[in-house]
Amino acid sequence: MMKRYSISTAVKTAFGVGALSLALVGCGGSDGKDGEDGKPGEIAVDINSATAVQTKIESASYDAAAKTLSFEFSLTNPNGVAVTGLEALTDPLRIAFGRMGTRSEAFTPYSLEDGTQVTGRADGDEEIWLSYRNASKNGVPMTGTNNWRPTRDCPEGLSCLSYLGEGRYRVTAPEIIDTNGLDYDYDANRINGIYLITYGVGQNKLKNVETYYWDPLTEQSVSSPKKVLEMDTCISCHVGQDHIRHGNYGNTADGCGFCHTDYTQYSGSGIDSEGNTVEFNFDGSIKGLVHAVHTGITEGDRRELAKFNSVIANANNPAFTYEFDGAALDSEGNPKAELNFPASTANCQSCHVSYTTTEETLPEGLTAHALAWFGDKDVTSCQSCHGEYHKGSSLVAPGEDGATMVGCVTCHSSQDGNTRGGAFRHFAGHEQESSEAASQAGLLVSASYSQIAWDETSATLSFILNLNKGEEAVTSLHVPGITVYVNAVDAVKPDAYLAARTSGKATANPDGSYTVTVDASKPAYGLPSLAEVIANGADLAITSSFKTCFTNKTSDLLALVDGACPLDSRGRENVLSPNAAKTVFVKLDGTPGAVRASAVDYDNCASCHNNDMVARKGAAHYRNADVHTCAQCHEAGDYNSLVVRVHGTFGKAHGRADVHQLVSSANCSACHSDLNFGLENARSTPMRWNKGDASYSSPQAGVCASCHVSSNYEIGGGKDAAKSHIESMGGVVAGSYEAAMLNSESCLTCHSAEKVAELHKQN
Repeated sequence: MMKRYSISTAVKTAFGVGALSLALVGCGGSDGKDGEDGKPGEIAVDINSATAVQTKIESASYDAAAKTLSFEFSLTNPNGVAVTGLEALTDPLRIAFGRMGTRSEAFTPYSLEDGTQVTGRADGDEEIWLSYRNASKNGVPMTGTNNWRPTRDCPEGLSCLSYLGEGRYRVTAPEIIDTNGLDYDYDANRINGIYLITYGVGQNKLKNVETYYWDPLTEQSVSSPKKVLEMDTCISCHVGQDHIRHGNYGNTADGCGFCHTDYTQYSGSGIDSEGNTVEFNFDGSIKGLVHAVHTGITEGDRRELAKFNSVIANANNPAFTYEFDGAALDSEGNPKAELNFPASTANCQSCHVSYTTTEETLPEGLTAHALAWFGDKDVTSCQSCHGEYHKGSSLVAPGEDGATMVGCVTCHSSQDGNTRGGAFRHFAGHEQESSEAASQAGLLVSASYSQIAWDETSATLSFILNLNKGEEAVTSLHVPGITVYVNAVDAVKPDAYLAARTSGKATANPDGSYTVTVDASKPAYGLPSLAEVIANGADLAITSSFKTCFTNKTSDLLALVDGACPLDSRGRENVLSPNAAKTVFVKLDGTPGAVRASAVDYDNCASCHNNDMVARKGAAHYRNADVHTCAQCHEAGDYNSLVVRVHGTFGKAHGRADVHQLVSSANCSACHSDLNFGLENARSTPMRWNKGDASYSSPQAGVCASCHVSSNYEIGGGKDAAKSHIESMGGVVAGSYEAAMLNSESCLTCHSAEKVAELHKQN
């Protein structure tokens, strides 16, 4: 039976008109002059259906007479399709507005304890970013930017966010400037800028940020007027938007400065050693916060570096005494959790440009402001790491109209006749007249090997080791001891170390060189001996580790006294700077040997783990190393293999919760380039699963099990299910070396590099 549909009167009328029109045409008549064709409908997606958005500000201007900011922007999805409906949402946008200015414009006079009036800063003419909307919080007057919102701050009766069609919107912001008492206003002669935030818009809570700068005199857009760092230096460690403090609200180098201005101050509280609650203010500028975070303030071991224990962790600099953000301390006043930041606190080069002292040689996109740390023109910058050392904030120069704060630049005036401070203070070997960090000078020492001899009868390997700092010989006069590791790789397929890690004995020679002898006869850890693999034609891999004595605050070699690095004339310690020379691959005849293949690019590791290679709590481990050096112990040695160690089985390395704050271990591309993380690159030899027992995994199984058979990764029904699956495919998760070597695993049949990338969401 046919289903009946009800037809409304309106529809019947439409049918009737259409029928009449057809009838007239059919009779050769006309119903009048034809109208023009209508415009095609807008191709767009509604904001509540969009899965991602991006903004592009097209123009901006400020009407000084009307005190109104206006700008237009487009809103699209990543494919460029217009997104509509933004104006109908509640609180969809947040807007920061500011301009370039000077420190003197944001300076607030204050009094010292002795009543001295401080009315200015020695660096007052230095350019900084000024916010047009300063905020107050907890009694602290300048705590960042009070973002303007079209729905909250729009005057009653006005519409401040309007839709213009084709995905374009217009924002009109009357009375937007409120500097919160600071004595500066709009300036058409300075570059102005907007930071536009789409704040969790639509049903999918979409986020996006954009910066836009323009010259008010021409109303033309310009590039960033102050760019000190490249964002790439941040995201090399903070991998992914979720691993930067504000997620996608703050993932641009420009954007941070809109709120965290140079004059921003925050308040906090903590518990001192006697159980008393302490209130304090601290530097809330982006410079101050970044410096503070990267000192590793909750890492007890980092306090012992240089003067940090006595200078940083004291009441004169309370932001460093307690955990930085919110003082998350336990009942005894200790940090609730220690973070082991992988970068050296003194390695400014992790973020800043290296030895680039002229504007012409700066990396593309950076402005001349990036050179400020060479010039020591900031009276307080040093204090963001060094605290109140020398009481920098109290150093003032008297004047007729009040004192001027001169701070650290009283003495630290790099490139101006006194080169004690600034960039060069933190490095060694830069050939500048400076008081430099001798602790880094070990990086300048290189190792070379010659006269290799192999005695098959006694299974003894010997060779000559030379250490040099440029043309200068580094001898036993400067080095108290040397550790030498020797292993071997297959000359045809050098994808793994083949033997038990073997140590050599270094003996000093009269000419300053060392003779190294290695007993290659002994197997260990269930692995073949070095002699066995050499007999099968393997090439050698040699790594040396040592500490060199340098004069305090220079890169000058210093002779040991009674086998120790002596004190200087003022009773201060000179420096034993550590270094692990990069691994050298050679054949028995001394010619270059096959280089161990690696699935990971060490540059990716070093972007976070800088020259100190801080892979654990404590001292440098190892400085100036490479991935082959690490593998000397963590592949064929008595420790679990590098794959296992890094991926995070048993909660180590990238499996730790604090490391996940920087980069998830599921993010293969953070360390591996291209598709090098595929099982096609698995080793051809077994990998040790755990330290201290005879547990080896077959090569492919070890890669997968290092995460999926860990208690940190209850994936796919748990680690037991993953282990069972791996073993059912012929893999060995934890067995003898022989069993893991003679495996018939077939993981690669299903888990190709492309499939691994897909499952780990690398695309």
